[in-house]
Amino acid sequence: MPEYSISQLDNFEECPRQYKFRYVDRIMRYEESIEAFLGQRFHDAMEWLYGERAFRVVPLEELLEYYEQNWAENWHPEVKIRKEGRSADDYRLMGRRFIEDYYRRHAPFEEGKVLGLERFIRFPLDDGGRYRCKGMIDRLMIAPDGAYEVHDYKTGSKLPEQEALDEDRQLALYQVGVQTLWPDAKMVRLVWHLVAFDVEMRSSRTPEALDKLRAELGALMDRIEAEREYAPYESALCDWCAYQDLCPAKKHLVKVEALPRDKWKDEPGVKIADDYAELWREKKDLEAEVKAIEAELDGIREAAVAFAEREGVSAIAGTDVRLRVSAKDRLVAPAKGSEEREALEKDLRAAGVWDEVSALDAAALEKAVAEGKWTADVLERIKAFLSTEKRYTVTLKDDA
Repeated sequence: MPEYSISQLDNFEECPRQYKFRYVDRIMRYEESIEAFLGQRFHDAMEWLYGERAFRVVPLEELLEYYEQNWAENWHPEVKIRKEGRSADDYRLMGRRFIEDYYRRHAPFEEGKVLGLERFIRFPLDDGGRYRCKGMIDRLMIAPDGAYEVHDYKTGSKLPEQEALDEDRQLALYQVGVQTLWPDAKMVRLVWHLVAFDVEMRSSRTPEALDKLRAELGALMDRIEAEREYAPYESALCDWCAYQDLCPAKKHLVKVEALPRDKWKDEPGVKIADDYAELWREKKDLEAEVKAIEAELDGIREAAVAFAEREGVSAIAGTDVRLRVSAKDRLVAPAKGSEEREALEKDLRAAGVWDEVSALDAAALEKAVAEGKWTADVLERIKAFLSTEKRYTVTLKDDA
């Protein structure tokens, strides 16, 4: 069983296809968002600050100088800025403000003993070692009261609610690792530094909560190991994906958008989509007309029935047509799921005629087999009659 980081597990849930590109196919992409670049520069500054703290308190100006130099040395053309009207300098200055606020809040940085900075840990998730995890703790400390503290820096622009942090999996998983690797860590606190807001938030986990987390993540790892399709999942995160040119949901869009506008019509896929869209819109217009006509027909039909009953006739003359109105009694069975329906079916079986009136519900059969509702031997006999096929659906998103 391979090792999993929480970022890997989150990536699979966000988009299985991106997970495949990154962790199965090992396709490396070096595009980096400005938000990720800024976050890493802040982490680097904190690592240096606390590393130096073993010897001295670094002055704020020296810390800012380190940050600026680190920013310049690591800047590269693949850093993407997606917010319109924003520049690299906007984000660089934002990072300076984060550092200044953090420094003034925490100086002289005597909050406990530092055990590790950017500390890599690997550990089993369960007692049997079937599932293994790994992670990087921003800062691991022992507080003055003896509690272990897992510190994490967040540079994002959204302030989480306390409830969200109480359910956060990343630091909770790190707690599992800390208590596995250091059994004397009886008390563990989880600490988030939301530096964009100059806010510190904390949480803790009970043994029961950690057991639940182990079970959930173990089940997720089982899903990943069994996965074969890796279907893409489209969301707002697609705008930040570095694999759009490979993704079946995006690669043709990327290809067409790269063409000059006057060449779009020459691209075969564009013609197919446009032809489909034109006929689909025409069909929708006709359907709307048919629906309106059917509504009128329903009204005239009701008028014809009322006229026939009132006049005692079964045919109504028109200019050069006639309407025939006929009536026939029809049996209606009780609704599915009702007590009357169950009683009726019971009587039909008792009479030995059920097979003559029942029908095979293919959708219900497929669902029952998929969910394993029957015993193993019954499922094996049923599956012998079934085959698998791909089902394709053609839909249109009308951007007009």
